[in-house]
Amino acid sequence: MTSRLTVTPAGDHLALAGAIDEHSDLMSLLARAQGGHLALDLSGITFINSLGVRDWIRMPAMAQQRGIVLELRRVAEPIVHQLNMIIATRGASRVLSFFAPYACDACGREDSLVVDAVANAAGLSKLQPPAQKCPECGAPMAFNDFPERYFSFLTGG
Repeated sequence: MTSRLTVTPAGDHLALAGAIDEHSDLMSLLARAQGGHLALDLSGITFINSLGVRDWIRMPAMAQQRGIVLELRRVAEPIVHQLNMIIATRGASRVLSFFAPYACDACGREDSLVVDAVANAAGLSKLQPPAQKCPECGAPMAFNDFPERYFSFLTGG
């Protein structure tokens, strides 16, 4: 069984962790918006099922109807995959940063590293992954997926 969704206030945002599924109450997050703005840190999301996707699609749509700007930070790979597969999951949300797979040829480490979508917007729009250094050995890491597939949620593809 997957872990349930937990929501923790963390400064100017809410940190979500666990699974987004039929037990998640994503709509209740909108009541926690401050001044028409809601920032979500999604780094702790480990799983999302089809019912979670359905509710995820509804949440940003309702945010837009209510005039709430939805900002996504540190988007975990399970959510990135949904953003890429189902266009409706993107809504009008603004992705500031996300995790992406990288591999180090020098030491063999594979890791999911944070990519700043704002600072790297120009390169990402051209499907160019930003350079990353291995946290273990310091060597350059290679992007470990197909850029045209992985970054499509940023380019509207």
